[in-house]
Amino acid sequence: MRTDATFLGFVRRVIGATVLVEISDDIPSANPIIDGRVYRLGQVGSFVRIPLGFLNLFGIVSMVGSAEAARVHAALKGEDAEFLPKGQRWIEIQLVGEAYSGEKFNRGVSLFPTLDDEVHIVTENDLAVIYGGQSVSQVSIGTHSASESLTAYVDLDKLITRHVAIVGSTGSGKSNAVANLLKSLTKGAYPSARVVIIDPHGEYASAFQGNSRVYRIGDKDFPLYIPFWALSFDELAWFLVERKTASESMQDAAIREKIFELKKSQCSSLKAGAIQDTEITVDSPIPFDVKKLWYDLDRKERVTYTDMGRTQEALVQEGNAAQLTSARFSPPGAGSSAPFKPTMSLGLGSHLNKILGRLRDRRFDFLLAPGGYDGTTDDLHDLLSGWTDHDQAITILDLAGVPPEVTDLVVGVVARILYEGMFWGREIPGAGRQRPLLLILEEAHTYLPKSGGQFIQGYARAGIQRIFKEGRKYGLGAAVVSQRPSELDETILSQCGTFVTFRLSNANDQAHVKASVPDTLAGLIDVLPALRTGEALVVGESVQLPSRVRIELVEPRPTSNDPQVGAQWTQGRVQTVAYDQIVTGWRLQKIAVPQVQVTQAVPVQPAPVQATPLQATSVQEVR
Repeated sequence: MRTDATFLGFVRRVIGATVLVEISDDIPSANPIIDGRVYRLGQVGSFVRIPLGFLNLFGIVSMVGSAEAARVHAALKGEDAEFLPKGQRWIEIQLVGEAYSGEKFNRGVSLFPTLDDEVHIVTENDLAVIYGGQSVSQVSIGTHSASESLTAYVDLDKLITRHVAIVGSTGSGKSNAVANLLKSLTKGAYPSARVVIIDPHGEYASAFQGNSRVYRIGDKDFPLYIPFWALSFDELAWFLVERKTASESMQDAAIREKIFELKKSQCSSLKAGAIQDTEITVDSPIPFDVKKLWYDLDRKERVTYTDMGRTQEALVQEGNAAQLTSARFSPPGAGSSAPFKPTMSLGLGSHLNKILGRLRDRRFDFLLAPGGYDGTTDDLHDLLSGWTDHDQAITILDLAGVPPEVTDLVVGVVARILYEGMFWGREIPGAGRQRPLLLILEEAHTYLPKSGGQFIQGYARAGIQRIFKEGRKYGLGAAVVSQRPSELDETILSQCGTFVTFRLSNANDQAHVKASVPDTLAGLIDVLPALRTGEALVVGESVQLPSRVRIELVEPRPTSNDPQVGAQWTQGRVQTVAYDQIVTGWRLQKIAVPQVQVTQAVPVQPAPVQATPLQATSVQEVR
């Protein structure tokens, strides 16, 4: 076998799964041609084969060097490398699996090589044996960099249920990889596939036109609503009155009691099915009127009485909860004269002002005025059905219009709604385990940081952690997408069974990825800064072997590309820009767009151009 074109060298040292191979001086060529294809020997990340009778061991090249370099390296580590002949070339490989002749490749090693065992490079035919044929649970994500004629597949079962992290620097190809994967799921082979994308910047709608349902704030067809009554009491109280989770003042207790009272009053009229009011808690997702909450508490705070027994109200004019106008009462008399204040005041003035401020802020209408989601017209099951059960496989929750101070809260609520729907419906046909769901978390580092930050209360982190820890049992998988893995919550990252890692230049980010992959493969992470755009290192349970994969560029793709600075700056300058429309759009939380395309001036001798009047339109209409 030493005369084979695939021959590389001999085993010289074995330490666990790490094998040191001496490259033979007698190899016919450093670039052998096998079956019409040129191979380069000893490439980092390439595969090698160690034949042991009918058993073939497979490994990955993690290091290449010479004896002199090895001695220096060993000396720095306090080890001995004198066993290497002077001037000898060598490679270090990590054993990853084995296969008997004609049988399927298996991860793990049952036998280890010994001294002088031969080592061969892996050909395309060998790779085909390793990766096997396509099955119903495998989906294409690109081609192998080592053999671009060989399609790279991932196992959907393990990719989704064991979760996946897609990380890489800006512009390295993360969003394109997500789009590529989802397009593979929507080609017709998976008619029951369902995916929900958390899209903070509104990038994905352009990539899946006609293949997705997009929910946006203010959209005419599919407006995004997150009903406030689906929040827990702690979440709602934090949003309305900035209540801290660990505190419970007398005012907080009064609000809690009133919310519980309002929820109990709705139990018999729920569209999804009536329930007993004795079976709910203040955290149960039961609809109630938040304006009535404010009005009733505000009325109780303002009321005065004409009699000492406090039975006759000194009402001047009744208010209106729907219009957020307070009831008017005669002012209290001086001393012991009528009208009289209540015997006991809760001091809710500050809390009520905060609630009123939230209710009047139009930015929060998607939370506090959730359309027909009142429990009778539409209920929580209608929301779940709209998000996860429609003709398209992909649902995009466009959060571009969500105020940043509540993004953490919104993502946490969405995660809980999806988790609870999968958990409680795990035995229902067409739901739960019988129809798994993939949740994609784009730009995850902004709302899933490993520590607190501005506007971060940890609601999203708690909800997503629960999915990553327990979701697989109920058919709920997640993909976390980020350009800064070092800033991501470590619990979430540690639960990812597969890593799709694009080019990473930051040392901290590389260290976090290295700490998350098996120790025997950690050396491969050193190639991350050298990956090409659109090329990724795929490691984990969803692939037979760690693979360097080229992911095809898809069209159309998410609108995450950079502006063309050079091209734009060479254009003539628009002489009159409607900055007043820009500021008005800012104040109204709407984007100003031209009614017709503004004509740019010619670069040479630019003529003054009158900007077309702009019209403020919603974020949804722009995108």
